[in-house]
Amino acid sequence: MIKNVKVTSTILIIAGIFIASNLYTMLPVQTFLTEKFSISLQLSSLASFCFIISYAFGLLCFGIGTDLFNERTILLIGMLILSIVTYSISFVNDYGVFLFSRSIQGFFAASFAPAAFSYIFKYFQGKTQTMSIALINTGFLFAGIFGQIIAAYFVFSHSFQTLFYAFSGFYFICFVLLYLTLAKEEKTTTASTNLLRYIVTLIRYSPLQKLYITAFFLLFTVMLFYGGFELYLVKNGESFPFSLQVFRIIGLIGIVPAFFASRLEAKYGAKDVLLYSLILMTIGFIFPLITLNEWTLIFSSIFMIASTSLTIPMVILLVGKCAASAKGRAISVYSFMLLTGASIGSVLAAFIPFHFILLGIAILFIGLVYIVKMLKVNNSYG
Repeated sequence: MIKNVKVTSTILIIAGIFIASNLYTMLPVQTFLTEKFSISLQLSSLASFCFIISYAFGLLCFGIGTDLFNERTILLIGMLILSIVTYSISFVNDYGVFLFSRSIQGFFAASFAPAAFSYIFKYFQGKTQTMSIALINTGFLFAGIFGQIIAAYFVFSHSFQTLFYAFSGFYFICFVLLYLTLAKEEKTTTASTNLLRYIVTLIRYSPLQKLYITAFFLLFTVMLFYGGFELYLVKNGESFPFSLQVFRIIGLIGIVPAFFASRLEAKYGAKDVLLYSLILMTIGFIFPLITLNEWTLIFSSIFMIASTSLTIPMVILLVGKCAASAKGRAISVYSFMLLTGASIGSVLAAFIPFHFILLGIAILFIGLVYIVKMLKVNNSYG
């Protein structure tokens, strides 16, 4: 067995990118789905919806599992089943069965994040822990672009089936590498009674409550901004010197601060880094409110991703500190809130005028700054 924690960390980061990419793989191929399955464009969006909803509920289930079972077992079994299910989807020709298969795929894809974060908290220390959390979450942001690019490549350059062959292969390789690198240790089983009540208790715990509220609005903002901007261009026919895909790629420049997350956390503390990252988001959206053009929007996009690339790992670190021995369940609730916010943000983008989206984000993050400022992390849950 390879016991180098840096090797394990690298494998977890890469695996996280391929897991998160499946949240976005159906977006660039929706028109292809309408032709393949003879369905409407509206129905084709269910291919993403079914995966995301199942993924969200899977996060809760597997989050509970990390407190009951060994993280290594969850990661390995989940990755192996995910590889098999993904491969089997390539043979599906009925859209109803396809949606069911995507739901199963989403559920088992959710086994990764709670177990991976719990494993990192347990076995990694100091800078390695902070950097691993930051890069896994940065990988989740990167996957929003990577997933669409790789899906379009396989589907339009090869075939629809090739997309699932490839991802199944990726997941099986990750399974083998995780088998070789993850530490073996028996898990002390926690009593499984009143799990729902336990989760509700976590949500009611004041420090975690503030962190969950913050988590809800992180990817909510990203989906709301990009969704609203795309509809703004379509409805207003505005000339823009970049395609939306290029605009998003430029925004990924903002990922750079994530590579310094461990240094920033070590020097200033997770709460202060989170606080100033939220302020950074607010500043980024002031400029397009003053004058709306392509450059102020690019500025906002870069600041938004920079802020998100730091706020997400800091929130996870703080959740881990506040939850103490209940990390697995606490992080699963965090993940559920994060993804639920992303889903709601993508829906609301179609109903809120873009100018109000910009104003709303700026005001929202001023409110989050106040909430985080009131956060006390001295005492752990329980």
